[in-house]
Amino acid sequence: MREGQIYQLKGVVQHYSWGGYDYIPHLLGRKNEDKIPHAELWLGAHPKSSSYIVTENGEDRLDRFIQTFPHNVLGQKVISRFKENLPYLFKVLDARNMLSIQVHPTKKQAEEGFARENDSGIPIDAPHRSYNDTNHKPEVHVALNDFWMLHAFRPAKDIENIIKNIPEFRPLLSIFYADGVEGLYKHIMRLPQENVDSMLNPLVKRLRGENPQHRDDPDFWALKAFDDFPQPENRRDRGIFSIYLLNLVHLQPGESTFQDAGVLHAYLFGTTVELMANSDNVLRGGLTEKYIDIDELLKTVKYEGHKPEKSIGEVISYAERVYKTPAIDFELSKLTLFPGEAFQNAQSKSPEILLLLNGQISVSDHFDSHAFDRGDTFFSPACTSYKITALANSTLFRAKVPF
Repeated sequence: MREGQIYQLKGVVQHYSWGGYDYIPHLLGRKNEDKIPHAELWLGAHPKSSSYIVTENGEDRLDRFIQTFPHNVLGQKVISRFKENLPYLFKVLDARNMLSIQVHPTKKQAEEGFARENDSGIPIDAPHRSYNDTNHKPEVHVALNDFWMLHAFRPAKDIENIIKNIPEFRPLLSIFYADGVEGLYKHIMRLPQENVDSMLNPLVKRLRGENPQHRDDPDFWALKAFDDFPQPENRRDRGIFSIYLLNLVHLQPGESTFQDAGVLHAYLFGTTVELMANSDNVLRGGLTEKYIDIDELLKTVKYEGHKPEKSIGEVISYAERVYKTPAIDFELSKLTLFPGEAFQNAQSKSPEILLLLNGQISVSDHFDSHAFDRGDTFFSPACTSYKITALANSTLFRAKVPF
Protein backbone atom coordinates (compact mmCIF):
# COMPACT_ATOMS: atom_id res chain seq x y z
CA MET A 1 0.00 0.00 0.00
CA ARG A 2 1.23 3.48 -0.89
CA GLU A 3 0.21 6.21 1.55
CA GLY A 4 -1.37 9.18 -0.18
CA GLN A 5 -3.00 7.15 -2.97
CA ILE A 6 -6.67 6.73 -3.82
CA TYR A 7 -8.01 3.44 -5.20
CA GLN A 8 -10.78 2.42 -7.55
CA LEU A 9 -13.45 0.43 -5.71
CA LYS A 10 -15.76 -2.17 -7.25
CA GLY A 11 -19.05 -2.81 -5.49
CA VAL A 12 -21.07 -6.00 -5.22
CA VAL A 13 -24.62 -6.23 -6.56
CA GLN A 14 -27.33 -7.97 -4.50
CA HIS A 15 -30.00 -9.59 -6.68
CA TYR A 16 -32.94 -9.60 -4.25
CA SER A 17 -36.26 -10.31 -5.92
CA TRP A 18 -37.70 -6.85 -5.19
CA GLY A 19 -34.92 -5.09 -7.11
CA GLY A 20 -35.26 -3.09 -10.29
CA TYR A 21 -34.05 -4.18 -13.70
CA ASP A 22 -32.58 -0.98 -15.09
CA TYR A 23 -31.10 1.62 -12.73
CA ILE A 24 -28.11 -0.21 -11.28
CA PRO A 25 -27.17 -1.95 -14.57
CA HIS A 26 -27.29 1.40 -16.37
CA LEU A 27 -25.26 3.04 -13.59
CA LEU A 28 -22.59 0.36 -13.95
CA GLY A 29 -22.70 0.35 -17.76
CA ARG A 30 -23.98 -3.21 -17.98
CA LYS A 31 -26.69 -4.83 -20.06
CA ASN A 32 -29.48 -6.72 -18.33
CA GLU A 33 -31.32 -8.38 -21.17
CA ASP A 34 -32.41 -11.29 -18.95
CA LYS A 35 -34.18 -8.90 -16.52
CA ILE A 36 -32.27 -10.08 -13.46
CA PRO A 37 -33.26 -7.98 -10.42
CA HIS A 38 -30.50 -5.59 -9.32
CA ALA A 39 -31.67 -4.51 -5.87
CA GLU A 40 -28.62 -3.08 -4.13
CA LEU A 41 -25.05 -2.09 -4.94
CA TRP A 42 -22.92 -2.57 -1.81
CA LEU A 43 -19.86 -0.36 -1.35
CA GLY A 44 -17.96 -1.22 1.79
CA ALA A 45 -16.27 -3.97 3.77
CA HIS A 46 -19.13 -6.01 5.19
CA PRO A 47 -17.93 -9.64 5.38
CA LYS A 48 -21.11 -10.84 3.66
CA SER A 49 -20.30 -8.95 0.46
CA SER A 50 -17.12 -6.92 0.64
CA SER A 51 -16.27 -4.58 -2.23
CA TYR A 52 -13.03 -5.09 -4.17
CA ILE A 53 -10.23 -2.55 -4.17
CA VAL A 54 -7.99 -2.20 -7.22
CA THR A 55 -4.34 -1.98 -6.18
CA GLU A 56 -1.02 -2.08 -8.00
CA ASN A 57 -0.97 -5.81 -7.20
CA GLY A 58 -4.44 -6.53 -8.58
CA GLU A 59 -7.86 -6.68 -6.97
CA ASP A 60 -8.36 -7.52 -3.30
CA ARG A 61 -11.36 -7.64 -0.98
CA LEU A 62 -11.65 -4.35 0.88
CA ASP A 63 -12.17 -6.10 4.22
CA ARG A 64 -8.96 -8.11 3.68
CA PHE A 65 -7.08 -4.99 2.56
CA ILE A 66 -8.15 -3.26 5.79
CA GLN A 67 -7.03 -6.26 7.86
CA THR A 68 -3.62 -6.10 6.18
CA PHE A 69 -3.10 -2.34 6.59
CA PRO A 70 -5.53 -1.28 9.35
CA HIS A 71 -3.74 1.84 10.62
CA ASN A 72 -2.86 3.13 7.16
CA VAL A 73 -6.38 2.60 5.79
CA LEU A 74 -8.60 3.54 8.73
CA GLY A 75 -6.50 6.04 10.65
CA GLN A 76 -6.04 6.32 14.39
CA LYS A 77 -9.31 8.15 15.11
CA VAL A 78 -11.44 5.46 13.45
CA ILE A 79 -9.49 2.64 15.10
CA SER A 80 -9.81 4.23 18.54
CA ARG A 81 -13.59 4.40 18.12
CA PHE A 82 -14.45 1.34 15.99
CA LYS A 83 -11.38 -0.90 16.30
CA GLU A 84 -10.07 -2.29 13.00
CA ASN A 85 -13.38 -2.02 11.12
CA LEU A 86 -14.78 0.30 8.48
CA PRO A 87 -17.82 1.51 10.44
CA TYR A 88 -20.20 2.19 7.56
CA LEU A 89 -21.79 0.49 4.56
CA PHE A 90 -22.69 2.54 1.47
CA LYS A 91 -25.43 1.41 -0.93
CA VAL A 92 -27.40 2.29 -4.02
CA LEU A 93 -30.88 0.76 -3.65
CA ASP A 94 -33.45 0.36 -6.42
CA ALA A 95 -36.86 -0.90 -5.27
CA ARG A 96 -39.19 -2.14 -8.02
CA ASN A 97 -41.39 -3.87 -5.44
CA MET A 98 -42.04 -3.29 -1.74
CA LEU A 99 -39.49 -4.28 0.88
CA SER A 100 -40.47 -5.86 4.19
CA ILE A 101 -41.71 -3.94 7.20
CA GLN A 102 -38.57 -3.84 9.33
CA VAL A 103 -36.69 -2.40 12.26
CA HIS A 104 -33.05 -2.42 13.33
CA PRO A 105 -31.66 -3.11 16.81
CA THR A 106 -29.49 -1.01 19.09
CA LYS A 107 -25.80 -1.83 19.43
CA LYS A 108 -26.35 -3.46 22.84
CA GLN A 109 -29.28 -5.52 21.60
CA ALA A 110 -27.28 -6.68 18.56
CA GLU A 111 -24.35 -7.76 20.70
CA GLU A 112 -26.59 -9.69 23.09
CA GLY A 113 -28.71 -11.21 20.31
CA PHE A 114 -25.71 -12.31 18.24
CA ALA A 115 -24.09 -13.98 21.28
CA ARG A 116 -27.36 -15.64 22.29
CA GLU A 117 -27.92 -17.14 18.84
CA ASN A 118 -24.31 -18.31 18.66
CA ASP A 119 -24.62 -19.95 22.08
CA SER A 120 -27.81 -21.65 20.85
CA GLY A 121 -25.92 -23.14 17.93
CA ILE A 122 -27.92 -21.33 15.22
CA PRO A 123 -25.80 -21.29 12.03
CA ILE A 124 -24.87 -17.81 10.81
CA ASP A 125 -26.70 -18.43 7.51
CA ALA A 126 -29.80 -20.04 9.05
CA PRO A 127 -33.08 -18.58 7.72
CA HIS A 128 -34.49 -18.34 11.26
CA ARG A 129 -31.54 -16.32 12.56
CA SER A 130 -32.24 -12.68 13.56
CA TYR A 131 -28.70 -11.37 14.19
CA ASN A 132 -26.00 -11.66 11.55
CA ASP A 133 -23.45 -9.48 13.35
CA THR A 134 -22.91 -7.48 16.56
CA ASN A 135 -23.63 -4.01 15.21
CA HIS A 136 -26.54 -1.60 15.16
CA LYS A 137 -27.85 -0.28 11.84
CA PRO A 138 -28.97 3.34 11.85
CA GLU A 139 -29.30 4.57 8.28
CA VAL A 140 -29.74 7.72 6.23
CA HIS A 141 -30.78 7.80 2.60
CA VAL A 142 -31.27 10.40 -0.14
CA ALA A 143 -33.88 9.83 -2.84
CA LEU A 144 -32.66 9.86 -6.44
CA ASN A 145 -36.16 9.97 -7.92
CA ASP A 146 -39.73 10.01 -6.59
CA PHE A 147 -39.51 7.62 -3.66
CA TRP A 148 -42.21 6.16 -1.41
CA MET A 149 -41.66 4.63 1.99
CA LEU A 150 -43.25 3.93 5.36
CA HIS A 151 -41.54 5.62 8.29
CA ALA A 152 -42.45 5.46 12.01
CA PHE A 153 -45.90 5.30 13.56
CA ARG A 154 -48.35 8.05 12.74
CA PRO A 155 -49.39 10.33 15.60
CA ALA A 156 -51.95 8.59 17.84
CA LYS A 157 -54.79 10.87 16.76
CA ASP A 158 -54.16 10.03 13.11
CA ILE A 159 -54.20 6.32 13.89
CA GLU A 160 -57.47 6.72 15.77
CA ASN A 161 -59.04 8.43 12.76
CA ILE A 162 -57.76 5.75 10.38
CA ILE A 163 -59.28 2.97 12.48
CA LYS A 164 -62.57 4.86 12.62
CA ASN A 165 -62.65 5.43 8.86
CA ILE A 166 -61.71 1.92 7.73
CA PRO A 167 -64.74 -0.22 8.53
CA GLU A 168 -62.76 -3.46 8.44
CA PHE A 169 -60.51 -2.14 11.24
CA ARG A 170 -63.26 -1.01 13.61
CA PRO A 171 -62.83 -4.10 15.85
CA LEU A 172 -59.39 -2.69 16.72
CA LEU A 173 -60.73 0.58 18.13
CA SER A 174 -61.38 -0.76 21.63
CA ILE A 175 -57.82 -2.18 21.75
CA PHE A 176 -56.43 1.19 20.75
CA TYR A 177 -58.46 3.05 23.37
CA ALA A 178 -57.43 0.61 26.08
CA ASP A 179 -53.74 0.11 25.27
CA GLY A 180 -52.64 2.86 22.87
CA VAL A 181 -50.39 2.44 19.84
CA GLU A 182 -48.04 -0.02 21.53
CA GLY A 183 -50.85 -2.27 22.70
CA LEU A 184 -52.55 -2.08 19.31
CA TYR A 185 -49.41 -3.08 17.39
CA LYS A 186 -48.59 -5.94 19.77
CA HIS A 187 -52.20 -7.14 19.49
CA ILE A 188 -52.02 -7.13 15.67
CA MET A 189 -48.69 -8.95 15.55
CA ARG A 190 -49.96 -11.68 17.89
CA LEU A 191 -53.44 -12.06 16.43
CA PRO A 192 -54.36 -15.62 15.40
CA GLN A 193 -54.10 -15.94 11.64
CA GLU A 194 -57.83 -16.55 11.24
CA ASN A 195 -58.53 -13.18 12.91
CA VAL A 196 -56.06 -11.48 10.58
CA ASP A 197 -57.81 -13.04 7.59
CA SER A 198 -61.29 -12.12 8.85
CA MET A 199 -60.33 -8.42 8.85
CA LEU A 200 -58.17 -8.31 5.73
CA ASN A 201 -60.32 -10.43 3.39
CA PRO A 202 -63.17 -7.89 3.35
CA LEU A 203 -60.60 -5.10 2.92
CA VAL A 204 -59.04 -6.65 -0.17
CA LYS A 205 -62.48 -7.30 -1.65
CA ARG A 206 -63.42 -3.65 -1.18
CA LEU A 207 -60.10 -2.35 -2.53
CA ARG A 208 -60.37 -4.48 -5.66
CA GLY A 209 -63.68 -2.83 -6.38
CA GLU A 210 -62.33 0.67 -5.75
CA ASN A 211 -59.00 0.03 -7.56
CA PRO A 212 -56.93 2.87 -5.97
CA GLN A 213 -54.36 4.31 -8.40
CA HIS A 214 -52.42 6.97 -6.47
CA ARG A 215 -49.16 6.13 -4.73
CA ASP A 216 -49.83 8.75 -2.05
CA ASP A 217 -52.83 6.70 -0.91
CA PRO A 218 -52.21 3.84 1.59
CA ASP A 219 -54.99 1.88 -0.13
CA PHE A 220 -52.82 1.69 -3.27
CA TRP A 221 -50.01 0.00 -1.33
CA ALA A 222 -52.35 -2.24 0.62
CA LEU A 223 -53.86 -3.60 -2.60
CA LYS A 224 -50.39 -4.02 -4.10
CA ALA A 225 -49.29 -5.90 -0.98
CA PHE A 226 -52.24 -8.29 -1.27
CA ASP A 227 -51.03 -9.16 -4.77
CA ASP A 228 -47.28 -9.15 -4.10
CA PHE A 229 -47.28 -11.13 -0.86
CA PRO A 230 -49.73 -14.01 -1.24
CA GLN A 231 -49.67 -16.44 1.67
CA PRO A 232 -50.23 -20.21 1.58
CA GLU A 233 -53.87 -21.33 1.74
CA ASN A 234 -55.02 -17.81 0.86
CA ARG A 235 -53.90 -16.37 4.20
CA ARG A 236 -53.19 -12.65 4.49
CA ASP A 237 -49.93 -10.92 5.47
CA ARG A 238 -50.41 -9.01 8.74
CA GLY A 239 -47.81 -6.47 7.59
CA ILE A 240 -50.65 -4.87 5.62
CA PHE A 241 -51.91 -3.29 8.86
CA SER A 242 -48.61 -1.38 9.09
CA ILE A 243 -49.27 0.31 5.75
CA TYR A 244 -52.02 2.22 7.53
CA LEU A 245 -50.39 2.62 10.97
CA LEU A 246 -47.09 4.06 9.69
CA ASN A 247 -46.50 7.40 7.98
CA LEU A 248 -46.64 7.12 4.19
CA VAL A 249 -43.81 9.34 2.97
CA HIS A 250 -43.26 10.58 -0.58
CA LEU A 251 -39.73 11.92 -1.04
CA GLN A 252 -38.73 14.15 -3.92
CA PRO A 253 -35.24 13.77 -5.44
CA GLY A 254 -32.69 15.15 -2.98
CA GLU A 255 -34.86 14.66 0.11
CA SER A 256 -33.82 12.29 2.86
CA THR A 257 -34.93 10.59 6.06
CA PHE A 258 -32.99 9.03 8.93
CA GLN A 259 -33.98 5.69 10.43
CA ASP A 260 -32.55 5.18 13.92
CA ALA A 261 -32.71 1.96 15.92
CA GLY A 262 -36.29 1.03 16.74
CA VAL A 263 -37.95 3.03 13.94
CA LEU A 264 -40.34 0.76 12.03
CA HIS A 265 -40.09 1.42 8.29
CA ALA A 266 -40.29 -0.01 4.78
CA TYR A 267 -39.14 1.15 1.36
CA LEU A 268 -41.97 0.83 -1.15
CA PHE A 269 -40.76 2.11 -4.52
CA GLY A 270 -37.96 4.17 -6.02
CA THR A 271 -34.20 4.60 -6.11
CA THR A 272 -32.06 5.95 -3.29
CA VAL A 273 -28.51 6.29 -2.03
CA GLU A 274 -28.20 4.85 1.48
CA LEU A 275 -25.51 5.02 4.14
CA MET A 276 -25.66 3.00 7.35
CA ALA A 277 -23.62 1.45 10.11
CA ASN A 278 -21.77 -1.61 8.86
CA SER A 279 -24.44 -4.20 9.65
CA ASP A 280 -27.02 -6.47 8.07
CA ASN A 281 -29.23 -6.93 11.14
CA VAL A 282 -32.92 -6.77 10.20
CA LEU A 283 -35.97 -7.69 12.31
CA ARG A 284 -39.01 -8.06 10.07
CA GLY A 285 -42.66 -7.29 10.74
CA GLY A 286 -44.44 -8.43 7.60
CA LEU A 287 -44.61 -8.06 3.80
CA THR A 288 -42.10 -10.86 3.52
CA GLU A 289 -41.68 -14.58 3.14
CA LYS A 290 -38.68 -14.47 5.46
CA TYR A 291 -38.56 -15.33 9.14
CA ILE A 292 -40.38 -13.00 11.57
CA ASP A 293 -39.16 -13.09 15.18
CA ILE A 294 -42.21 -11.46 16.75
CA ASP A 295 -40.89 -11.32 20.32
CA GLU A 296 -37.60 -9.73 19.27
CA LEU A 297 -39.42 -7.34 16.93
CA LEU A 298 -41.85 -6.12 19.59
CA LYS A 299 -39.14 -5.40 22.15
CA THR A 300 -37.15 -3.45 19.55
CA VAL A 301 -39.83 -1.17 18.07
CA LYS A 302 -40.22 2.42 19.25
CA TYR A 303 -43.94 3.14 19.58
CA GLU A 304 -43.85 6.92 19.75
CA GLY A 305 -45.93 8.42 16.95
CA HIS A 306 -44.74 11.52 15.11
CA LYS A 307 -44.70 13.21 11.75
CA PRO A 308 -41.65 12.16 9.72
CA GLU A 309 -38.78 14.60 9.38
CA LYS A 310 -37.60 15.14 5.83
CA SER A 311 -34.22 16.78 5.19
CA ILE A 312 -32.72 18.42 2.13
CA GLY A 313 -29.32 18.53 3.79
CA GLU A 314 -27.19 21.50 4.82
CA VAL A 315 -25.09 23.40 2.29
CA ILE A 316 -21.59 23.77 3.75
CA SER A 317 -19.72 24.98 0.64
CA TYR A 318 -20.23 25.86 -3.01
CA ALA A 319 -20.03 22.16 -3.87
CA GLU A 320 -21.09 20.13 -0.83
CA ARG A 321 -24.42 19.44 0.87
CA VAL A 322 -24.28 17.33 4.07
CA TYR A 323 -27.11 15.15 5.37
CA LYS A 324 -26.30 15.24 9.08
CA THR A 325 -27.64 12.69 11.55
CA PRO A 326 -26.98 11.78 15.20
CA ALA A 327 -25.00 8.70 14.08
CA ILE A 328 -21.29 8.63 14.95
CA ASP A 329 -20.58 5.85 12.44
CA PHE A 330 -21.11 7.76 9.20
CA GLU A 331 -21.85 11.00 7.39
CA LEU A 332 -23.32 11.30 3.89
CA SER A 333 -22.87 14.30 1.63
CA LYS A 334 -23.54 15.22 -1.98
CA LEU A 335 -21.02 16.97 -4.23
CA THR A 336 -22.19 18.95 -7.25
CA LEU A 337 -19.54 20.24 -9.66
CA PHE A 338 -19.77 22.07 -12.97
CA PRO A 339 -17.16 21.66 -15.73
CA GLY A 340 -13.81 23.02 -14.60
CA GLU A 341 -14.78 23.27 -10.93
CA ALA A 342 -12.70 21.48 -8.34
CA PHE A 343 -13.22 20.07 -4.86
CA GLN A 344 -10.34 19.27 -2.55
CA ASN A 345 -10.42 17.44 0.75
CA ALA A 346 -7.94 18.33 3.44
CA GLN A 347 -6.42 15.06 4.63
CA SER A 348 -9.66 13.72 6.08
CA LYS A 349 -9.08 11.76 9.27
CA SER A 350 -11.66 9.28 7.99
CA PRO A 351 -11.51 6.76 5.16
CA GLU A 352 -13.92 7.85 2.43
CA ILE A 353 -15.90 6.21 -0.36
CA LEU A 354 -17.03 8.43 -3.24
CA LEU A 355 -19.52 7.32 -5.88
CA LEU A 356 -19.79 9.23 -9.16
CA LEU A 357 -23.51 9.18 -9.84
CA ASN A 358 -23.23 11.06 -13.11
CA GLY A 359 -20.67 13.03 -15.07
CA GLN A 360 -16.95 12.66 -15.61
CA ILE A 361 -14.13 13.65 -13.27
CA SER A 362 -10.38 13.58 -12.83
CA VAL A 363 -9.05 12.86 -9.34
CA SER A 364 -5.45 13.63 -8.40
CA ASP A 365 -3.70 12.22 -5.35
CA HIS A 366 -0.09 12.43 -4.14
CA PHE A 367 1.12 10.25 -7.00
CA ASP A 368 -1.07 10.50 -10.06
CA SER A 369 -4.29 11.61 -11.73
CA HIS A 370 -7.17 9.16 -12.21
CA ALA A 371 -10.14 9.39 -14.61
CA PHE A 372 -13.60 8.28 -13.50
CA ASP A 373 -16.88 8.01 -15.39
CA ARG A 374 -20.51 7.61 -14.33
CA GLY A 375 -20.97 4.70 -11.96
CA ASP A 376 -17.32 4.56 -10.87
CA THR A 377 -16.35 4.59 -7.21
CA PHE A 378 -13.08 5.37 -5.47
CA PHE A 379 -11.77 4.74 -1.97
CA SER A 380 -9.61 7.26 -0.13
CA PRO A 381 -7.77 5.95 2.94
CA ALA A 382 -7.59 8.11 6.05
CA CYS A 383 -5.21 11.09 5.91
CA THR A 384 -5.15 11.04 2.10
CA SER A 385 -5.49 14.28 0.16
CA TYR A 386 -7.22 14.32 -3.19
CA LYS A 387 -8.53 16.89 -5.65
CA ILE A 388 -11.58 16.27 -7.83
CA THR A 389 -11.86 18.24 -11.08
CA ALA A 390 -15.10 18.03 -13.03
CA LEU A 391 -14.78 17.40 -16.77
CA ALA A 392 -18.59 17.57 -17.18
CA ASN A 393 -21.58 18.33 -14.96
CA SER A 394 -20.92 15.87 -12.16
CA THR A 395 -22.68 14.59 -9.04
CA LEU A 396 -20.98 12.48 -6.39
CA PHE A 397 -22.05 11.05 -3.07
CA ARG A 398 -19.42 10.96 -0.34
CA ALA A 399 -19.39 8.60 2.65
CA LYS A 400 -17.11 9.12 5.64
CA VAL A 401 -16.96 9.12 9.44
CA PRO A 402 -17.78 12.50 11.02
CA PHE A 403 -14.95 13.99 13.09
